[in-house]
Parts: sequence; structure tokens; C-alpha cells
Amino acid sequence: MIYSGRDVDQASGSSPRVEALKAAHLSLLMSSAQVSSSNQWADQPQSMVLQSWVLRKLRVLVALEQDETRTDQLLSLVVLRSLNRRSSCWQLELEERQEPRLSSRISVIRQLLHEALSDGVARSQSWLIRCDSNDQDQLDLARELGFQPLRRFGIWRIDPSSLSGTATSEFPPHCRWSALDNSTARQLLALEQACCSTHHRQLLDRQWQDLVDQGSKGCGLLERIDSDQNQVLAGLVARPSGFARPRLELLRGLAWDDRLTDALPPALERLARLQPAPELLVDEDDERLQAIVQRSGFQSQQTELVLGRSLWRKLGSRELSGLRPLESMLGRLQPQQPPLPTPTLGRER
Repeated sequence: MIYSGRDVDQASGSSPRVEALKAAHLSLLMSSAQVSSSNQWADQPQSMVLQSWVLRKLRVLVALEQDETRTDQLLSLVVLRSLNRRSSCWQLELEERQEPRLSSRISVIRQLLHEALSDGVARSQSWLIRCDSNDQDQLDLARELGFQPLRRFGIWRIDPSSLSGTATSEFPPHCRWSALDNSTARQLLALEQACCSTHHRQLLDRQWQDLVDQGSKGCGLLERIDSDQNQVLAGLVARPSGFARPRLELLRGLAWDDRLTDALPPALERLARLQPAPELLVDEDDERLQAIVQRSGFQSQQTELVLGRSLWRKLGSRELSGLRPLESMLGRLQPQQPPLPTPTLGRER
């Protein structure tokens, strides 16, 4: 939910209260979902609370405000999700539920983002943030916090009227779809890294096991089967997105392959029949790929911007306690008498 205009703080000076998600907030989450613009719940809130407590790979911070009866109202929340096993990169996404009455929208977002980046559990040097490319307030705040744009995606959703009773498209000869598993994860990781910039890859810091951990229905590879070796044409990798429906990013190699025109639509048709049908993320600069997705019955919804930030703490002198001055390290090597002159061979003639 995006409120129009750049808000100005109210004269009351009241600020919202930010807390980590707990069981007492579940009723607020359920009631606010009825007025949420997305109203899509792929994950149950109870499950997210359990993940926050046990796995420590997910954090949810909520911004609360009290009404006239001193009852808490849930304004916004930010979902923090670890993107790899080492927890070296976390992703945060903002979801807004109600417009604040006693403070401005931009002040609520600023407070949530600051609390997220200083969270005691999600301690990380690398961060990604996904937000609507038209949300200027959130983009400005992200830039203030040091985030830089990495990629822009279009979000596509299947049009139910485009689906027939049964799947009709067949893969071309020598092409097949392979679901994500331990044997295909390495190929999918190589395809993902080929689609990212060097800086983006360093932020993600992913291994093939991370793709398996975060895999969902629909993830896999489109391969061309040859007599000597198999060639990867495209792939689908999960991109978890807060409380929204499942999202998969459509990947392809750097060079365009004409075989995608016939081989990709059957894979997209099977993807569209999953329940719930996942949304597709397609690179905004890839017009050829967008044309195939559109012909397969998907409709463009909005654009999303991915921004990244690296935090590198400077080491102080106290943190370098294991190092000693050079003079103390060479103390035992000091000569006990003046050094002798170095012999020479005389001037060359």
C-alpha cells in the first residue's frame, strides 16, 4: 500500500513503537491482512513466528501505534530473511497495512529500516532491499542509508482466463525440464551468477545448497539434451517475498538462444497451473523474454527495484589486540655489537 504525497510529521511529535513479531501480534496481522493491498498469504503468520524463534533465519519487525482507546494498531512491518546458510546476506521488504494518524508515513518507514539494519539477530555486512520502483519515499530513504540500485524487475502474474482445461504445449525434441534438486542446483547457481553483476554476486554470497534450502514448487532448469552434453537454456529460482504469494525469477544465459521461443512456453504453462500460481520476476531490460512471458498468458503488474548495501566495519586499535609493534617482534634479533661494514668488490673498470 503506497500513500500519495510526501508526508510531513504531525505537530504531536508522536512516533510509532517498533517491536519484533511475537504471538501477541498475530491477531493484529490477521485483521490488517483484510485491508492490505496485496491480501496474499502464502505463509501462515504462526509459521513465521516459529521460524523467527527456532531457525533464526527470519525476522519480522512491526510498527505499532495506539488509537484513542489506547489499543495497538499495526501500521507497517518489515520482513528480514537470510539468503544463505552463513547468514552473511539478509533481505528486507516493507509491507504497509494502515496509514499512521499521529506521525508521517516516511517517519514510520525510516524508523523501521533503521531498526532492521541494527537488529540483534540479523547481524550482517550485506543487505538487499526490494521495493516498488514507484515508491519514491522508500527509494529516497534506501539511498540515504547507502543502498545502491542493482536490478529492475517486472512482476508478472498469470491470467486465469488464458488457461485451458489441460496442458496442451509439449517440449520440442531434445528439450526437457528438470526440477531443482542436489544434482541440478549447481547448474542453476551458475545461471543465477551469470545474470548478476559482480557486486550483486558478492552481496548474495550463495552456494548451491542455498538454492536447495530456499527452493519451492516450480524451481528448475530448461535443458537442451545433446549426444555429448546438456546445455542449460533457462531456469527458475525462488525469490521469497514477505507475506506475498510465491515468486520465481526467470533466468537465461547472457546470449539469446532462439530455441527459447519454442521451449520456454511449455515450461511456463506448467508453472501457471501450480496452486497457488507463483508470480514471475523478469528482467525489465529483457524485451525478448518479456514477449514470451506475455504470449504465455502472463500479465505485467508492476516493477520492482533491488538495491544492495555492504557494511564494512573499521577495525579499531582495541580489536587488533593480537598484533604487536614491529620493534617488539624484532627485539631478539637486535645485534649485540655494531654491525661490520659490508665488503665490496671494488669499482668496476
